[in-house]
Amino acid sequence: MPPVKSAVVLGLAVALLCGCGASVTPPQGRGKVDDPRTKIDNHLQCMLTHRLPAQEVGEVGIQIGPLPSGPTVEFMPTDGAAEGAQISGQPQYQGAEVIGPALLYPHGGTSDELSQIENCLDQGVKG
Repeated sequence: MPPVKSAVVLGLAVALLCGCGASVTPPQGRGKVDDPRTKIDNHLQCMLTHRLPAQEVGEVGIQIGPLPSGPTVEFMPTDGAAEGAQISGQPQYQGAEVIGPALLYPHGGTSDELSQIENCLDQGVKG
């Protein structure tokens, strides 16, 4: 096949493979990040099912009852990030219990309440 014909055939093949000439619609908005409170193992729903007065706070928190006595849960990106935060010595992480990617601040929660919260947070945590 002459070089000109080869180039034309190759050009057409590339155009077909890459979809050249087709309208391309750019993606709309940004990707959605999974909410650690409700993805896969719905920790928030577990707490509500057990009649704990839990509510979402901010982007990654759960407040159980009113502050300053109600326990607080803050989710970190990974289990390791939660452990690192707890042992970092930074004041905002002192007193937190690590359960998977969650930091549980007991505040003035009762032992029954904290036990139920721990059970809900433990769902899906690999031991």
